[in-house]
Amino acid sequence: MVGKRLSRDPQKVTAILNAAVKIFGTAGYSASTDQIALAAHVAKGSVFRYFDNKPKLYRSAVRQAMTTLTNVVDLTIWLASDDLVSMIIRATRYKTELSHRYPNEFALLTRVYTHDGDIPQSLDDDTFAIIDKWARRIQHQVVDAMADKLTLRPELEETTVKAFLSMVLQGMTRQIQTYFDQHPGIRRMEDMTEIVEQVTRYMEMLEYGIVRQ
Repeated sequence: MVGKRLSRDPQKVTAILNAAVKIFGTAGYSASTDQIALAAHVAKGSVFRYFDNKPKLYRSAVRQAMTTLTNVVDLTIWLASDDLVSMIIRATRYKTELSHRYPNEFALLTRVYTHDGDIPQSLDDDTFAIIDKWARRIQHQVVDAMADKLTLRPELEETTVKAFLSMVLQGMTRQIQTYFDQHPGIRRMEDMTEIVEQVTRYMEMLEYGIVRQ
């Protein structure tokens, strides 16, 4: 007679996933399931009962981190900005605030996005695909909003312009991110004179070029 399969305990599943997000985000894939079970306050057997093996647990943790962030991200915070400078700064500020509110999720997804060397190749490919699709969708929405605020030369192809804007946006975002990390207390746009002036100069070069006509 086949034994009756025990029902899942939602609280234990949630505890294991939350612990996995935190431990994998901190220590990478090399973290042990013993550490995760300890952090979740469950027996190690419960980890494998609900997730079968470590790769499945890791993949589930990545999906959990993605779901958490997807449920809270509000693109209207920056897409509704009146000008490009405000939009870029607000977008970066918002990302910084989210990373502080959800440090475990950001830590894990950053490891995945930068291809943590400890992850088996097939698992690395699977988990990277999970967040790359989402990241590209977000970036496309922001770049589309940027392009809509610019009057483009008629001879330029829109796809080429958007690819260029993506590269510019990534560079500016890194610089603004560093600024916010160095000035964690700044919240209002009117207190961000230094970085606003810098981004304004970049946008002027973007709109008017750097070569004398």
